Amino acid sequence: MSQLVMHRPKLDELPEINCPEGYHLRHFEDGDAAGWNALLDVAFERKEGTSDFDNDMATDDAYRPERVWFICTDDGQIVATASCWQNEMYGKVTSFIHWVAADTEHGGKKLGHWVSLATLHQARREGRLDMTLSTDDVRIPAIKTYLRLGFLPAITDDSHAERWKLVLETMDWPERFEAIIEGPIKTYPLIDFK
Repeated sequence: MSQLVMHRPKLDELPEINCPEGYHLRHFEDGDAAGWNALLDVAFERKEGTSDFDNDMATDDAYRPERVWFICTDDGQIVATASCWQNEMYGKVTSFIHWVAADTEHGGKKLGHWVSLATLHQARREGRLDMTLSTDDVRIPAIKTYLRLGFLPAITDDSHAERWKLVLETMDWPERFEAIIEGPIKTYPLIDFK
């Protein structure tokens, strides 16, 4: 089953990033791979040692340290991450939010919101015009965050309309996006989300 897709059609008028007290935002620095690995293992409930920054990120042609964002505690612990990714299949004007994760022990502080917003700012700095992402139906808190950041549901597969209806009903928001859900399947430049 293909992941759900969301799209933010413009990157202008982005709000400022205001991390909560006790946290700060920064991009990847040498030595951060172990912290990224540990965070993804926790956030995605993986066996410890499963995540591999070098294999999953650093070997990709799109990798640049300034595209991998972290929110850290004031003592330096990495507690949230998101990446602003580029790939030829997305075209020259579209960025992709990649590997968003937050430590649930630091929940309720909108860390996923702030680190995702950092990727939007990064995409705009790089001259991108819009942003897309893929997510799973069960990631309701993440979907709420993306909606609040201006992402809209995108129907890119025959199964998406019904799945989006179910997701949005759990949030009591189906009517807000009815025109999108009822609309035609859309494709984005050179993107195959299947």
